[in-house]
Amino acid sequence: MSGTTIILAMDDDSEALKINQILSSSNYHPLTVLNWKNPHWKELDLESKEQPSISNYSMEDLVDSASLDLNSVDLIIMDDELQENLKLKAVLDEINNLNDTPYIPQISITSNPDFNTLEGIDLKENKICLSRPLESHELFLAVESAFYKKKMETALKKSEDKYRILIENADDPIAMINYHGEFLLVNKSAAVLFSCEEDNFRGKTMWEIFPQEQADSQMKNIRKVIENGEGEIFESKTIIRDKEYYFSTNIQPMPVKNGEVGAVQLIARDITPMKMVEKALKKSEEKFREVFNNANDGISLHSVDEEGLPGKFYEVNDVVCQRLGYTREELLFMGPKDIINSETRKLMPKLMEKLKTENRATFEAVQITKNGEMITTEISNHLFKLQGKEMIMSITRDISERKKSENELLRILAGIEGAGDAIGIGMPDGSQFYQNRTFNELFGYTLEDLNKPMGPVQLFNDKELGRYIYQTIMNGNSWDGELEMTDISGRVFPAYIQADSIKNENRRVIGLICVLNDITERKRVEYALKTSEEKFRNLAQTAVDAIIIIDSEEKIIFSNSSLERIFDYREEEILGEYLDTLIPQGHMEDFQVKLDFFHQHDREMGNVFESFGLRKDGSEFPLEMSLNTWKAEGEIYTTFIIRDITQRKLNEFKLKMREDIFQLMARNIEEVFWIIDPLTGQILYMSPSYYKIWGESIENLYQNPRSWIESIHPKDKDEFISYIFGKNGRTIKHRDKIECRVQRPDGKVRWIKVRAFPVINQNKEIYRRIGIATDISDIRAMENNNRPIK
Repeated sequence: MSGTTIILAMDDDSEALKINQILSSSNYHPLTVLNWKNPHWKELDLESKEQPSISNYSMEDLVDSASLDLNSVDLIIMDDELQENLKLKAVLDEINNLNDTPYIPQISITSNPDFNTLEGIDLKENKICLSRPLESHELFLAVESAFYKKKMETALKKSEDKYRILIENADDPIAMINYHGEFLLVNKSAAVLFSCEEDNFRGKTMWEIFPQEQADSQMKNIRKVIENGEGEIFESKTIIRDKEYYFSTNIQPMPVKNGEVGAVQLIARDITPMKMVEKALKKSEEKFREVFNNANDGISLHSVDEEGLPGKFYEVNDVVCQRLGYTREELLFMGPKDIINSETRKLMPKLMEKLKTENRATFEAVQITKNGEMITTEISNHLFKLQGKEMIMSITRDISERKKSENELLRILAGIEGAGDAIGIGMPDGSQFYQNRTFNELFGYTLEDLNKPMGPVQLFNDKELGRYIYQTIMNGNSWDGELEMTDISGRVFPAYIQADSIKNENRRVIGLICVLNDITERKRVEYALKTSEEKFRNLAQTAVDAIIIIDSEEKIIFSNSSLERIFDYREEEILGEYLDTLIPQGHMEDFQVKLDFFHQHDREMGNVFESFGLRKDGSEFPLEMSLNTWKAEGEIYTTFIIRDITQRKLNEFKLKMREDIFQLMARNIEEVFWIIDPLTGQILYMSPSYYKIWGESIENLYQNPRSWIESIHPKDKDEFISYIFGKNGRTIKHRDKIECRVQRPDGKVRWIKVRAFPVINQNKEIYRRIGIATDISDIRAMENNNRPIK
């Protein structure tokens, strides 16, 4: 050690000289020893910082010394009897004020007879007591102990300084709090969090910083750690400046000395962002659960057993429970094999093989409800791993109604197959893939003959016109009119054709359809009427119909040639016969009632009623009669214009059939479909799916036609109205679709994609506006869930 300064305060100069001699012979060089009893001690400049040091001075030398350096006193040796000397105290206090080191060790020399320790040395806090008589080795040991303690205190101070620097620069709030809740220390992070200075915390309590309830809760944890002496980590919610924070707080007990109040070190980590993420995840899970349970299809998760077959259910949604009649708890003790019939169960091994190979499998199955009812379903299975375990997600759709619809469509197809019109259906390239029996009989071509691009064009007598018609419908338009066709034998005949394109929901052409009527007979009748115009000028417009005249006895006195076509009676066969010859016996009473009604009420000419006719061969057919009673030369005559309405009834049947098909489709599609009058804006038709999206019945809509518009979100309403009604005369083609929100009466909001388009008539006028709305809420929800959290 070098540059050592020791203050020696002894009452006995000889003892002071002895101590000085002992220290001078030590290794503490250079050494400065100051004896407070030196007569020149008052001349020392205690505040000077540039005083020279002296080494191994004797008592006499000290008298002549200059001012000495008192800034770094390393040790004080003093007589125990001088402890109360006021002058000495003042000098020592001044030294303590000037000294760079806050701790100066002190050796006290005592003559107390009660003092008796090993080696004559006793350590008391920052003092070392040494008993007289002094021994050199005891003094050396005391000095060594004093310097060692000072060294340790200095190292401890540096360690504390480093610890304080770490605390001050820590990102997490750190505080020291005692058992009474008083803040002993806070770092900058804690001060910044509470928007105040560090010094403002000292002396404050937890209750001055936090609300009563939170302060009580935190102090309970702090006192628990102090009492148990073991650290713990707590999570808690705290309100700071009216803002909600979440902290993970590590509370550790602090070492205490005798008489000190217990305290803890508290390190609080802000986990608010993590909690926000947890809340977002929980909310996301709740949304998933809501979508899971509110899906239209049944969704279930089940395991794969040791045999590779479906195991027990892991999760099921509400649709599965409601459809099968089981509670969720009951189904979780069951598996797919418990709810299917034996035929479906036999298919399971093959389906599982396909599932393991392709990870997906779709099939039809018959499920059995709790009360034994059979439900035809379509199941889509997906194999995946959950926590390392093979699981299967099943999406089940009830297709019982669809199966019924398919059966209905088969019956309708049978009706189309037996229709009197020739019907051909083709692909978008013009190749034919279906033609009914009437088509085959009319043209004589097989399906293979016409199953090539533009194949049906060979049926047209004018091939250029045929190519034009097919090109028109292949471009998404329609065509109808009269033209000449030719059969396989080369026979040319007149026909009326209606040709149109078949489009999907995206307005893409996916097929072509042509309906043809052979109008040869009609053309023949029209020619006959034209040639007999002079004879029957007054009946020119109705000459295609049968015309008969009866007298008052209801005998037929006149018939035209059309009667033969309709009833198969030649003129010479029917003249003189009664009217009831042409009426079936079973309909005669109804016919007579209608005839009497017109006679009794003197009905005006042109009155029409329907009945049934009887052909010569005994076959019956529906007819329409227009009658007029007139007088000539005192006799009453009645003219009947009779029209065979078989074709019209058939067309009505076809129209009804088409309407039934339309209604069937409308009932079974998820999209909402509507038809609007473009002039009045009146809703002409709204599909039953309206309730699924708008949340209110169609009856309410018809009572309040504006309700569906008012349900559109205010921000989307103008665009929706402009789009579906073609505002400012636009035809809506300027946009393929729009997306908007529907506010349902139950408070839920559904996102929809809307597609609308006009229907153009032959005069190129818009006479209908059609729209389709698709629910895309689930797609929107999935997109939101995939967005990163900011």
